[in-house]
Amino acid sequence: MKTLPVLLLGSTAWTATAWATESADAMPFVGISAMWIALIIAVMAAAAMFASRKRAGKRGGRRTRKIAEALLDAKTYHQMHDLTLETKDGTVQIDHVIISPFGVFVIETMDMGGTILGKAFDPDWTQTINGETIKFPNPLKPNFNRKLALSSLLRIGEDKLFSVIAFTDNATFEIAMPDNVTKGKNFVSYIRSKDTVLIEESEVPGIVAKIQSSLSRRPPRADQRPGQAGKPARSVLRFMNLLKFAVIGLVVAGGSHILHNTMQYPVIPFDFNPIAWITGQTPPEKIEITKKETKKSDRVPRSAAYGFLTITAMQDTRLTLNDSESGKTVVSLELKKGESREIELKKGHYKAQILQDGKLRTRLVSFIGSAGALEL
Repeated sequence: MKTLPVLLLGSTAWTATAWATESADAMPFVGISAMWIALIIAVMAAAAMFASRKRAGKRGGRRTRKIAEALLDAKTYHQMHDLTLETKDGTVQIDHVIISPFGVFVIETMDMGGTILGKAFDPDWTQTINGETIKFPNPLKPNFNRKLALSSLLRIGEDKLFSVIAFTDNATFEIAMPDNVTKGKNFVSYIRSKDTVLIEESEVPGIVAKIQSSLSRRPPRADQRPGQAGKPARSVLRFMNLLKFAVIGLVVAGGSHILHNTMQYPVIPFDFNPIAWITGQTPPEKIEITKKETKKSDRVPRSAAYGFLTITAMQDTRLTLNDSESGKTVVSLELKKGESREIELKKGHYKAQILQDGKLRTRLVSFIGSAGALEL
């Protein structure tokens, strides 16, 4: 039984087809793809950071705080902001608490733009912005629960506390809202409208001290705050819009890149290489490894671990074979066009460096038979 030569390219499964591309040829394309993938990930990370609920909530909270500090007399209205309180029912987070002889005001900031639609007892309200309509939970109920929790903590009557929802100036109300649902500076007008003394002025410092002593030292978790339930939807909307722009940018840039490289290949050849077309690099000539019977050599290999390889050059070639494990060079030779040479080679895996027409290519080859033939 005749022995067939075995010399295989380890990384080429499609070497017999004209559309085949070896792994080394695809590296420029992989690099370009990795660059664009990294860009998309960076844009997504920036969008997530920009549109996060925490960031949006703090921005709106700062606006409300500045308005309150500017328009409410500090001698009458004692202000506390961004509170996380420990109560018997658990942790409660409140945007703003304003204590005065006219009552304690529990304020929830809603940093939401667009048109807001909802009624006092509707379970959900809607926000319409940029042509998108988003549902979010009615903020009155969770803020009313905060008011009850604070009433229990301070041990004062519920009638002395007021729930206030403060939307920012970016919002527009489609219908008339309850008096305690305001926008912009109007929450100050609502607070000032309460002019009946409900708490003795001497009791105000004690209420402030009680709140301060109940402050939690643990950072609040975002999912512990139901009053912000509408914000994730808006954040997702912003995130998706930014992602759309990123994808559009990717398509335009990638299309321009391919269109530019198409100029290098105005006519699609029979052996068209798609990777080379996309990357703009001239595809190297295909190296074919033939599997054919070779004449039995009169020479005998030094041991069963060795075999004979016949190398034929179709053009002037310089070939170097390096052992894949040690990296040691085991073969280094030059062949003229049409020249053949038989070498004794140890069976194993090698890294072949092939220099032809000034172009250097690298391939992974395996030599596992007793005889083989390689045409370059």
